[in-house]
Amino acid sequence: MASSLRFYLFAEDGLKRISQRMMMALVHAQDAMPQYAGTKQKVANVILEMENGKPVRIERVEGSLLTFDENGQVHKGIVISGFAAMDTGLALQQALRKPVGKVVDLAPKLNREKWERENRWTPAKEDLDAIADDIWRKRTGESRIERAKGTAPKPPRVTYEAKEAVREIQGLVTSIDNKLRWLSEVDLKGFAFEAGEVSKGDTSRPVWLGIAQLADHYREILARRRTGRGTWYAVLHIMRWDTTRRIAETTASFHKRCGSKAEAEEAARALLVEHAKDFSGDISIEAEVLCDLEWDAEEEMRPL
Repeated sequence: MASSLRFYLFAEDGLKRISQRMMMALVHAQDAMPQYAGTKQKVANVILEMENGKPVRIERVEGSLLTFDENGQVHKGIVISGFAAMDTGLALQQALRKPVGKVVDLAPKLNREKWERENRWTPAKEDLDAIADDIWRKRTGESRIERAKGTAPKPPRVTYEAKEAVREIQGLVTSIDNKLRWLSEVDLKGFAFEAGEVSKGDTSRPVWLGIAQLADHYREILARRRTGRGTWYAVLHIMRWDTTRRIAETTASFHKRCGSKAEAEEAARALLVEHAKDFSGDISIEAEVLCDLEWDAEEEMRPL
């Protein structure tokens, strides 16, 4: 059975519904709510069980706190909260794995509880009733809760035909991207030139120029990896595996900005030494070095 996610804002000026589009825009700093600038607001994340496109059951409701900065954006607060969640969660896991002694370090437990107080809240019965009332009223077209408003312009309506066209083209784009990733520096340089030549007088010129630009992007990454020049990042991921060792969840990530590839490699070794204590039969540790072009691309795709 399918699931759906909805968001509700419990503000002083009343309960408001936040669309998924707007929430994602807020998370990625593409929208803002200046009316809540400089405040911390309660948000309920509601997971619904769906049948034939309509809700049939409220599966779970989780309360979180959003910190709005002076411009009414939440991106910065989410990043800070996310890193704190990983740090406090990992520290608590390490503390629980230690043998029980006469002296017990309560700091990891207290720090995690502090994070929970600052970033989570428990919806009361009247809050849950208000959410349920809106969900069932909306199902029958009688919802009275207004939508929360941001500053980003409302996007145009995307028709079924448009979605299908995007889906079909997406597969072609993925194929092109995979093809370019396997080419060498020399191959990519020649490809970008040839794509530019093909684009001349072609009605698909913007498409060819975009592909040529992507080829130049991958060629520059290979050049950075060959020469080691530019800004680099040492990155370490701590991952917890399931019992089958087939699925892993990243529980914490650490990085350091460096001035060269060699410096990043040394920093990655230091991170491995620092976090060797976190390794276990269920937890693996992986390190890598990325140039700034790769880092920026991963940052854009990384969930918050």
